Parts: sequence; structure tokens; C-alpha cells
Amino acid sequence: MPAFILAWFREQKFRLKRCGLRKPIYLVEGGTAAASHLSLPEATLQQAIVNTQVVDGFFVKRVQDVRESAAYLTVMTRHLTKLYQNCTLIRRSREQEGDAATDDDATASCSLISFAEFNHGAVKNKCQTVREVFARQLMQISGLSGDKAAAILQHYSTPYSLLSAYDRCSSEAEKEKLLSCVRYGKLQRNLGPALSRTVYQLYCSQGALS
Repeated sequence: MPAFILAWFREQKFRLKRCGLRKPIYLVEGGTAAASHLSLPEATLQQAIVNTQVVDGFFVKRVQDVRESAAYLTVMTRHLTKLYQNCTLIRRSREQEGDAATDDDATASCSLISFAEFNHGAVKNKCQTVREVFARQLMQISGLSGDKAAAILQHYSTPYSLLSAYDRCSSEAEKEKLLSCVRYGKLQRNLGPALSRTVYQLYCSQGALS
């Protein structure tokens, strides 16, 4: 697993633990496709999910795609609306003990932390480096996995270094093929001309990508 992906995963769990929620939910989208997109063995992803459930005590919800994510969030929103619609909500601080767990939906009142306090507890614990932001940008490209992003970062650790390399190219064709021979993963395969061209267009085109 690329180091920056592992760091993000650990930071996400750390922020969930300190946000003030009694029963945090970790949403995993993509099924086996999620592992392949990140260039992870399925066994590695499964072990991470088990650890998140058993060690961290989170409820892990797995969905196949963004539509299932939206559907799950819609159902959860409706459930919470129904749960609290007849309650008197009382604001409390995170330091104060919350209400005892109960299965009774007819409770007249309940104490909750404010959204501002919840949001403060969930913010990132450190500033992201340019390298980390660059990696996140690259991984938004369809087909560009964690291993591929890590390989690009080995050659060009920031957008500035990549743009400088493009400036040194003598033609558009050379710019489009700049990353095509970058090798990634255990098998050291080439990134290929298609992804190389997409990255070039993303960072150098003025209009929409073709």
C-alpha cells in the first residue's frame, strides 16, 4: 500500500474517533473495484475493514458505487430525522457525558454536541503537503491508481516540477508522451500513452478535456 494512502486511512480513522460520535460509520465504496483502483490486493482491503470493525470499533458499511452511497445517506438522513423529530434537543459539550444508550425512540429529550463542535473535532489534524494534494488530484483521474500516482510522484513530486518538465519538451507530442514510460507497481509496467495524455491535458489545457 502506498505510504500516502496508508497515512490518509489512519488520519480518517483518527478524526472519526475524536469527532464525538458514539457509533461512527465508515463507508467503503466500490467493493472489489476499490482494491483494484488503489492497486491493493483484495485480502489487504478485507483485513483493513476487519481491523476497522474489530480494533477501532466502527460500523463499516460497504456499497458498490456512488449511487448506493447516495441511497444509503438518504435512508440514514430520513432515519435520523424521524428519530429526533419529536425530541427536545439539548446542547452539551464533548466533555460532558452523553445520554445513556437506549432503544426507546420515544425519548422526550436528548443531549447532543453542536455541529460546530462536531466539525471542529473532525477537522484534519495537520496541513497537507503539496505532494499529498498532488497525489489526491492524480488519483481523481479514471484508471490512475495509487501505485500509478506514487510512480509519478517519484519523478515529479509537485505540480510545479511536472509543469517545468512539460516546458522543457520541444513539441506537443513529446509533452503528451512525457509520462508514458513511467513504470509502476511490482511488475514495473509502463503508465502508457493514454494516461500520460490525460494528465498532460488536465494540467495544461485551457478548455475541456478531449
